[in-house]
Amino acid sequence: MIAPTARDTSPTPGSDPFRKRFYTLPRMLADIRAVAGRRADRQAIQGLDPQLRERVMLAVSEVNGCGFCTYIHNETALAEGVDIRELAEFAGLDPDAVAEDNVIAVLWAQSRAEAGLGPAGPHLEHALATRFTDHQRRHLDTLIRQMTISNLAGNTVEALIRRVNGRKVPDSRLFDEVIISAVYILGSIPTGLRTARRRGKSLREAAREAAATIRAHA
Repeated sequence: MIAPTARDTSPTPGSDPFRKRFYTLPRMLADIRAVAGRRADRQAIQGLDPQLRERVMLAVSEVNGCGFCTYIHNETALAEGVDIRELAEFAGLDPDAVAEDNVIAVLWAQSRAEAGLGPAGPHLEHALATRFTDHQRRHLDTLIRQMTISNLAGNTVEALIRRVNGRKVPDSRLFDEVIISAVYILGSIPTGLRTARRRGKSLREAAREAAATIRAHA
């Protein structure tokens, strides 16, 4: 189970509540250890259909509210050939734009993310089981776990930015924010370089867009 959401208070005049899940360092390390033991599955993820892979990662990022992750996977989805119209209407899962198997996988991923990686509903789990093998479902499970780690780490970076701007997130600790932010930023550099190359953008331009996205979501 992942870390709980930040305290969810009702908005008051002048308030700006942070309604995203974020990490403590021990919880992040526990989740990383759980995924690290799935080396074969992590390698097999690359064998999934690229568009399905990006749709699932984007769906999980949207649920977890990670602005930078959503930016990265919007960009990568476009690079993989996902139609712009489809991305624009993605929340509606237009059946004319997305194959039925992909719709089920995306709905399943969204449900798992909303449940904090708990199980989806029984009908959705059954629908997934009738369309994907045991191995494929495990690969998809590993994928959403990896994406959740990235999302919650990104949300913790946003918590640090809010702290710097005088808007401390309740229950979030400075030590966790600093360490997790450093790890996240260093780990994001290779992904950022690949994304910039695939989209034909300079590293400076991609970094500027990513920084603007993080600030806008913090």
